[in-house]
Amino acid sequence: MPESLHKLYIQVAVALPISGTFTYTVTGELVGKVAVGKRALVPFSGRKVTAYILRIIPPEKREGLKDIITVIDTYPLFPPRMVEFFEWLSNYYLYPIGLVIKGALPTGLNVRIPDGEKMPSKGWLDRVGLLKMVFITLKKGVIVDRSLFDRRRSPRNEDEFLEMMSKKKEVSLREIKTTFTNGAYLVDKWIKRGFLKRARRPVVRDIADEALFISSKPPPLNSKQKEVVEKISEKLKDNAFFTYLLHGITDSGKTEVYYHAVKAAKELGRQSIIMVPEIALTVSMASLFRARFQDRVAILHSALSKRERYDQWIRIAKGDADVVIGARSALFAPLSRLGLIIVDEEHDLSYKQEEKFRYQARDAAIVRAKLSAGLVILGSGTPSIQSYQNAAIGKYGFLAMPKRILRRELPDIQVIDMAKFERSSAAQDESIMSPPLKEAIQENLAQKKQTILFLNRRGFSSLYLCRFCGEAIRCPNCEVSLTYHKYGDNLLCHYCGLSIKPPNRCPACNGKELRPFGFGTQRVVEVLGDLFPEARVERMDRDTMRHKGEVQQVLKRFMQHETDILVGTQMVTKGHDFPNVTLVGVISADLSLNYPDFRAGEVTFQLLSQVAGRTGRGNVPGKVIIQTFNPSHYAITATKNHDYTKFFSQEIALRQQVNYPPFSLIATVRFLGNSKTKTEKIAHHIGVKIRKSLKKQAKRKNAIEILGPVEAPMAKLKGKYRQHILIKSRTSRYLNQLLKEVETFSVQILSSSGVRMIIDVDPYQMM
Repeated sequence: MPESLHKLYIQVAVALPISGTFTYTVTGELVGKVAVGKRALVPFSGRKVTAYILRIIPPEKREGLKDIITVIDTYPLFPPRMVEFFEWLSNYYLYPIGLVIKGALPTGLNVRIPDGEKMPSKGWLDRVGLLKMVFITLKKGVIVDRSLFDRRRSPRNEDEFLEMMSKKKEVSLREIKTTFTNGAYLVDKWIKRGFLKRARRPVVRDIADEALFISSKPPPLNSKQKEVVEKISEKLKDNAFFTYLLHGITDSGKTEVYYHAVKAAKELGRQSIIMVPEIALTVSMASLFRARFQDRVAILHSALSKRERYDQWIRIAKGDADVVIGARSALFAPLSRLGLIIVDEEHDLSYKQEEKFRYQARDAAIVRAKLSAGLVILGSGTPSIQSYQNAAIGKYGFLAMPKRILRRELPDIQVIDMAKFERSSAAQDESIMSPPLKEAIQENLAQKKQTILFLNRRGFSSLYLCRFCGEAIRCPNCEVSLTYHKYGDNLLCHYCGLSIKPPNRCPACNGKELRPFGFGTQRVVEVLGDLFPEARVERMDRDTMRHKGEVQQVLKRFMQHETDILVGTQMVTKGHDFPNVTLVGVISADLSLNYPDFRAGEVTFQLLSQVAGRTGRGNVPGKVIIQTFNPSHYAITATKNHDYTKFFSQEIALRQQVNYPPFSLIATVRFLGNSKTKTEKIAHHIGVKIRKSLKKQAKRKNAIEILGPVEAPMAKLKGKYRQHILIKSRTSRYLNQLLKEVETFSVQILSSSGVRMIIDVDPYQMM
């Protein structure tokens, strides 16, 4: 028999921080087990590590290659078409492909065995496997005849037990034991008599997400929704890549459009991914699709347990789901017939991963759809500047839904100039809650309506100040002011988590007059308690929503009107639908406006517009009150007038003047070190090398601009001093080339320096 039938080669990516791929030999019985998308255990630098099979290479004469140890999986964990996607992600974001795949797969699926150790016993391959349950089954052809047992000696509930087995034919042992206190006895008795049998088989765990009741029958579409659905359905029939920007204002009915788009894709035999920016939003979205597609819906997000996520992944990989819903990680769902990707609230900053693998899920979704010849729908009431510009120049198709469903009116927005209350007798309280906002809340409570108050700052007070010298108590690790939290009486750093008790004396001047200054969501709740003691108030921010399911519980209570006023950070601005909310108050619109970032105006407009969209979604028109010290800013006035077009025209002109996206592509090269001097020195050295590298190619030099190195706006974070270099480029090719050169020549410079370098392509966090 030819040797080629007993031997082949595979290209793999190892689950280690190492760039590139590697080739191994497969021999013997393992030849029939390898497949793209499976994991293999391979020898690597004296260790045994997990590798992901990317390609099977035709047999040919090769020397010096190592054999794989074993094939781990029975079924592939991802389809072959995803390999090219993983490779693009690795190349564009400059992240090792093995770690890209490792991050995409459910946790717990990576194996590393130190050299010299024996192979573990059977069952080691999947630390997180499918749950196996015991089922009790009525044997085929068996008829339960009650004359077969003595009623006088039998338990009273034996009739009920046998009736259940006759009807259901198969019942889990867990259900039997829950239903009957003597369930184990009854099962053993009738197994011995030969009527029942016991079997173990894998089952999918129930996801703990709470479901909302949603009618399985879709409501009728209005004329604009029908027009949009028709265009999407026709485009899906092309089986070709295309991107639509769907600009639908809040409450215009985008979710029903998404449903009809998924339905059209399903009828064409294609699968869909729906991405939402927050895990909490998967509840309402998944409830709607489960009501209409039943068990053909899968859920993927990081809040699932390891076992739940594994189960969902395997279901998808085996083809048991037509639609996958989740946050940004849903992008990696192993669908083999992918034809549609929907990115809801495409503008949201949450789609950018800010740690380790720093990818932008919205942008990556477009690439995945392109590689799958699929359609992308980017939906938003406040589109990102980049997406709207792409639609304006014809790169994306444009769909508009400019009116709310059921002819609901847009909320009336009132802008309050807080400078008018600065010198009033009640200045301290009125800096938090202006008289117009207090009156509006009181009126809303009297009418039994609900209110949302938005403040994008947690804690009780934003600063803890010395009244003598004006110095704030700062975090020693991060060089940012600590936030005072009244509950617990502590000062907390929201970046590194440091928590200390407030000092008695000022570290700078030894003064005793230390007081909290400013306010956060905790302080707002206290003020509301003083002003409206009868109101039921809840807070929703990262401090209160620490445990799984808490967000859903708060939203459920608010939906059922067990809460009158909901105070929160940007968590309350995202896509929730509360028909009884008729008032939204923005405590301070200036927090995001004064952020040192070129997107500050865009983020402010989006936050204000989104939170304003939470009101007036029922039969009563909504009202919004925005408190600000900068009422004439174009982001504020555009929000007040519900005028996205005006906002875009002013914002895009500013971007063009300073050559920021979408007129350039950007990347940051960050340096983090324990020594301020050494970090500055390394950053300067690499900055000089970058400029020298640019001079070698005239074309690239003219297309790229280098800014820095400079101290980062947040000069110290989590104990590390920070410097950064900003790179702007007209083309992604030139930027990618330069960044790869930086990676290469920096290795020796960084070696043993104690300074770490991070490259962030398309950064959203400029601090």
